Amino acid sequence: MQNLTGVSAEINPVLVPQVIFMENQVQGVNIGGFNPQSDPSLEDNMSAVKYCLEILEKAIVFEEEGMAFFQDRAENAPSSLERNLFNSLAKDEAGHKAHLVKMRDDVLRENSLEVLPDVSEDHVMNVRSIFDGALEGAHDPYDFQLEELEILKGAMDVERRGYHMYAKAAVEVESPRAKEVFEHLAAEEQNHFTLLKNTYDFMADPEGFDGFDGNAMLDGG
Repeated sequence: MQNLTGVSAEINPVLVPQVIFMENQVQGVNIGGFNPQSDPSLEDNMSAVKYCLEILEKAIVFEEEGMAFFQDRAENAPSSLERNLFNSLAKDEAGHKAHLVKMRDDVLRENSLEVLPDVSEDHVMNVRSIFDGALEGAHDPYDFQLEELEILKGAMDVERRGYHMYAKAAVEVESPRAKEVFEHLAAEEQNHFTLLKNTYDFMADPEGFDGFDGNAMLDGG
């Protein structure tokens, strides 16, 4: 599995010809007797498409790493609570990756951000129900070890970095459609963090746990 300390990666070889074509357009190369710099709106669109594709490529790599991390933790989880939790997160990350790959391929094919999908709240995970379901088969909470808490901290860090990646992209893109997509993905990472934080709080202090907190917020970093 790749190191989870970053999300940078080489650009997908499939993407290279399209990116080179768009760079030539943006830099004013005369293609087929037409100079796109004579049309500022086309130049702006190509720049926006190129930037969005770069973000999508990084996001795909990030989701792949997250999925592998959670699958590994699920396979090696010492309790049903953690196994159920990490399996749910791995499944969700796999869904994110498939969604991102489709968006990238659609944008590549059409060279337009207008093909990005409308955001649907139907895909937002119900973190409270996942948490409650994971608790149903939990063993004696007093058996949880410090090492397991450290693993949860690592998982929270994964979601924290994912949130900041998508939130930053949402601020920087100009396309309303792209902005909405990245805001939605940032909200999904926040949901993952909320699920992990509640699990951590329960395992760290079962007697003092006051119930599921749906407002657990990410801090900076």
